[in-house]
Amino acid sequence: MTGIKRGKFAELDGATVFAIARLRQEVFVVEQECAYPDLDDYDLDAETVHFWVEGESPAEAVATLRVLRDRTSGDAWKIGRVCTALSARGTGLSAKVFGAAMDFLGPEAEVTLGAQTYAAGFYRRFGFTEAGEEYDEDGIMHIEMRRLRT
Repeated sequence: MTGIKRGKFAELDGATVFAIARLRQEVFVVEQECAYPDLDDYDLDAETVHFWVEGESPAEAVATLRVLRDRTSGDAWKIGRVCTALSARGTGLSAKVFGAAMDFLGPEAEVTLGAQTYAAGFYRRFGFTEAGEEYDEDGIMHIEMRRLRT
């Protein structure tokens, strides 16, 4: 594994895009049995920043997430598509990648995310609190979470 990397879509090479897309497909579509359009226009947005950790080769990602502008609020941010390869879970890698994204945004940023309900405790460790009722998204229970500016 290599260190945490980040870049906007236009800065990513083909092998990196493939690695990130494949990991997201393996986790969200195959493992969680959730057929939905994972790749979307948010990936391409000029302000979206992708974070990832390569595996044994540049064509393999073992953890990834994206940071994007919350289009419903001018200065807030969203974090999404947080996932880690099955082989890397329990190693602390998810916390490192998520921590890198939070460091990138800084303590003054208002940040929201749609957490899979079972993972809410993970996000609480980073100062997030539940901000609504549970909801079903593509057959998986989620809850909106928010970290307010400090």
